Amino acid sequence: MLVPSGQLSPLQQHLLREMDLCDLPAPETAPESYAARDLDTDEVRDALPVLLWSGLVEQSGDDHDILRLTPLGAAALREAECDELTARLSAVASFADMVSWGAPPRPAGHALKRLAEGTWTLEQAESYVRTGEAGDADLS
Repeated sequence: MLVPSGQLSPLQQHLLREMDLCDLPAPETAPESYAARDLDTDEVRDALPVLLWSGLVEQSGDDHDILRLTPLGAAALREAECDELTARLSAVASFADMVSWGAPPRPAGHALKRLAEGTWTLEQAESYVRTGEAGDADLS
């Protein structure tokens, strides 16, 4: 991938995910479009040069006022999503190993659900099974 850091930042991934749904206006043109997507226009303006330079995003329109995800950008987004899912699956497998040593089924089931959803980290799930608390996680 051509992103200099080797992986997408959370902001870059969020922005690419939004562009995967539809083309976006340039931040200067329609800042409200970014606010509706829970994106800060100043942060987007700062992130755009790298995304444009790396070929993940392209500008189009008469005044270059439309931002569009490129095929390379879509591939980078899929790679980032795959990496997230791989890490989550690995955490679920590690948690299953820990639970196989005899955790109570109800807390283990709840913690496994949260872990698989990505709501909790492996450490939070293990802590919940051991102590009934997951640290700073929402226990709902």
